[in-house]
Amino acid sequence: MENWVNEYIESHSGDSVGVAVLDKNYEAGPNSGIVVVTLRSASTITFVHPEIRQGLPVWVVTFEGRNETLDLDDVALRQLAQDLKDLAELRSFLQEKTDAVVLTH
Repeated sequence: MENWVNEYIESHSGDSVGVAVLDKNYEAGPNSGIVVVTLRSASTITFVHPEIRQGLPVWVVTFEGRNETLDLDDVALRQLAQDLKDLAELRSFLQEKTDAVVLTH
């Protein structure tokens, strides 16, 4: 899975969200394939991970709860919007890669 994330990073702008692979080996299961994402204008802990739904792995994005408010000016808000767009693209990319693996098995 680390190769998938590296492939995604190489094919996208260097200004995108920060991405780190916590669990480098993808195996179908709830505790496998955790990818931590750093949003540039929000300190919310955010990660992408697969869940098994109806017997198939589905990548989902989790935003952990926050204790503090988040106030953003126009620039930071646009940056957050771009980060969320990038995050959605990363999730879709990982889903496509996973679907390809599932189809070959």
